[in-house]
Amino acid sequence: MKAQIKYLQNLFYDLLNDFGRVFIIIRYSDRTTIGKRGFTEEEKEKGLVLIFNNENYKALHWTEDGSIITTLGFGSGNRPENCFIHCDDIVAVYSPDARIKLDRWDMGDVENSSVSGQETIAKKDISEGKIVSLDRFRKVKT
Repeated sequence: MKAQIKYLQNLFYDLLNDFGRVFIIIRYSDRTTIGKRGFTEEEKEKGLVLIFNNENYKALHWTEDGSIITTLGFGSGNRPENCFIHCDDIVAVYSPDARIKLDRWDMGDVENSSVSGQETIAKKDISEGKIVSLDRFRKVKT
């Protein structure tokens, strides 16, 4: 299992146990299947956010390579769909309740991930003074 996936897996279970729900962002590929539902055209382009809580999944299993096999409930009726999420299609794990997000940047195809968008946001935050540099607080060795 890739080291990044192991971190995502550990974070996934910590967030699920501590906060009761966790979100996984996945990108579209032929290796990932979302039951009969599949991906919509918009989801193929932008990706899909899967929500895991104590009521909407069954038989969650992480494989040796870091892929996920589970049955997830979709829609207002919690319609079950058998899902296989390939490890290379997992982009991030996050929890709005914990206010934490772990992104993967080890992917070869960064256009489907939000790396460039995050760099733009970070530059904007720095220019607006939302990020404080710690350089002036660090001691310089002489």
